[in-house]
Amino acid sequence: MPPVEERLRERLVAGPISFHDFMEEALYGEGGYYAGERAPVGRAGDFVTGSSHSPLFGAATARLLARLDEVVGGRADYLEAGYGNGEHVAAVAAAAGQGRRLIAWDRVARPLAEGVRGVERLEEVPERSLAGLVFSYELFDALPVHRLVRREDGSLGELWVTLDPHGAFAWTEGELSAPDLPARCGLEPGALELGQIADLAPGWRPLMRELAVRLDRGLLITCDYGYERRRLLDPRVRRTGTLACYRDHRVHRDPFRDVGRQDLTAHVDWTALGEAGEAAGLDTVALAPQALWLTALGIFDDLEGADLPTRLAAATLLDPEGMGSDLKVLVQARGVEMGEVLSLDLFAAVR
Repeated sequence: MPPVEERLRERLVAGPISFHDFMEEALYGEGGYYAGERAPVGRAGDFVTGSSHSPLFGAATARLLARLDEVVGGRADYLEAGYGNGEHVAAVAAAAGQGRRLIAWDRVARPLAEGVRGVERLEEVPERSLAGLVFSYELFDALPVHRLVRREDGSLGELWVTLDPHGAFAWTEGELSAPDLPARCGLEPGALELGQIADLAPGWRPLMRELAVRLDRGLLITCDYGYERRRLLDPRVRRTGTLACYRDHRVHRDPFRDVGRQDLTAHVDWTALGEAGEAAGLDTVALAPQALWLTALGIFDDLEGADLPTRLAAATLLDPEGMGSDLKVLVQARGVEMGEVLSLDLFAAVR
């Protein structure tokens, strides 16, 4: 039995715990999924992210940095939050050239490319100290969530984790772990139908703020899977929430299987992230599909004369039936006229 599973069972002997605490331990506790020696991202892992799937993504990000140079009046800074296996920030470093400040942060530190400075805490980057680009890819969907449910009496409750009579992990319905939890998650009264579950993270807004306040001038680019709140909580298609589990590039819905050895994730609330950035003084420019974002950055220019593997990788990034459409990019700005950086014509249809 993995150590993380042993610890969770020991905790549950004393009584149920919130799924938020279960997910936190399973992913980030000692010996947990992200804290293990095996890198979960990549073909040898359990899932592939768009930013690490092809170096063309990093080249496109570096091209945006170059465009920001003129806007900020020097070499634009770059901070990547949640860099994972480091492939994207390495591609940015390779394409961005020398003399640029490149910073990377993740909850689990892994080796970084030469020229990239890793920080253990975001607080090591002072507020309003960056002029350039703050970037994240599938960072927020890995934050622990609470599973909120509207009960038969109309009140909000929470799904907790317990042990059944046979010692197996099981769900149990109980009271909210904190009275203000719905408000911190942006859940308004009456937003859920009877029996509907919502997987929401109280950490979404605070982390978004921490990224936004590091930026003095430039862009905050957030790439992730999610929906605006109205669609995220649509009971017709997401009545049981969005919690998903990944192992060996296969998805299922049982978080109690392979505890500590599988990824746990939930779709983000773009409304909450957008509002958090705006509260920190940023302007929302667009929420666009990944394919549209990469097109605006000129990825098709990189495909001219590219070999077949490069083209196939790009096809995955741009796939309108998959990653190209499902993954969204939130673009927020401070002190930047977007017309100086990107053509906004491409985004007009999605604003």
